[in-house]
Amino acid sequence: MYRILTLLLVTAFLLSGCKKSSSNLKWERTYGKGKAMYLAATPDSGIAACGEIENYPYFIKLNKNKDKVADYKFPETGAYNTAWSNGLISVATGYTNGKMLISCFSDSCKVLWDTTFSASFQVNYSTLCYLGNGNLIVMASGKMDSLYTSITGLLTVWVNTNGTITGKTEHKESSYMAAGKIVSDNSGYIYLALTRKNQGSESKASVAKFPVALAAKPVWETELYNNPSFGASTTTLTMDNSGNIFAAGKTQLPVSGGQMTNAFSVGLSSGGTIKWKDYLELSNSAISVMPDDDGHILILHQNCFIIYSLDSGLGTTSQVVRTFDACESANTTNLGWSLDLDYNNYLLMAGQNGGRFYLCAKTPIVYTQGSN
Repeated sequence: MYRILTLLLVTAFLLSGCKKSSSNLKWERTYGKGKAMYLAATPDSGIAACGEIENYPYFIKLNKNKDKVADYKFPETGAYNTAWSNGLISVATGYTNGKMLISCFSDSCKVLWDTTFSASFQVNYSTLCYLGNGNLIVMASGKMDSLYTSITGLLTVWVNTNGTITGKTEHKESSYMAAGKIVSDNSGYIYLALTRKNQGSESKASVAKFPVALAAKPVWETELYNNPSFGASTTTLTMDNSGNIFAAGKTQLPVSGGQMTNAFSVGLSSGGTIKWKDYLELSNSAISVMPDDDGHILILHQNCFIIYSLDSGLGTTSQVVRTFDACESANTTNLGWSLDLDYNNYLLMAGQNGGRFYLCAKTPIVYTQGSN
């Protein structure tokens, strides 16, 4: 059965490769040694991005011309993992010295306030979600990796853009648990990309719905790719305007002589029912996902900055955009971390290129007849 599954995956990969986009880089920017882990188009037509440079949390703002307006480097080691910005102020979260880190910046990257929070476990990743009316939920966990084995939990902080902490709680686990991205339905509920691992078992990928107040148990939790013999991890998720949820991540698959990491994507209803599942890139991980305005789901794969455009209703591949022509997923140091669309529908990406903090844009995807 494993041989048949592997053959099907290779066949799907080759077929999707026939739909490669020929779009070119519109622009690219490289900064210091490090990696960009998040970027977003801002309402002022600029870009906010964050990550780490020389192992220090780093935040940068670009204007409409993609020139640097201002930047900030936190004075202690760590990284900013994700951020939110309305063009006037920005809030970034990450980790430093094993603690959750939250920083708020003005439009000129002046620090308005920052704070750290300790947990009973070492924090290696933090994510946030804007809830509206100046309120955010920030969640920290251990390393977001299906192979990580330490005992962890979830540290959650509720904060507003003025720096007022309105709540804090820690959900403790007897084994490993990590959260990827958070999204809100703006109706009092949040959805988490989760990875769990019990002692003696492989990691399991799931998506869970919680009230914003984070009850002890989720409203529902749906397991995704969970072969008992191989690990899986949910790294990212998004929601469309109809309440459908789209999650992605990575799983391990058997190959001759060992295992191979493979990207996956899943479409779910608002009630957590799986509508479709699909394997995508071999030797790769899905790291960022978002809907577009044409009924597609865009998925950034970490190795080589490869973007898949999927039909949101069926999960079928419409287009594949390869940022670098000469790049092999199984052997590369070009690593993507984040994806967004700007006001012209250019594909914005953040990551690492040549070991440096890297931002770039590709021209919009052009859908032809028959490409969904």
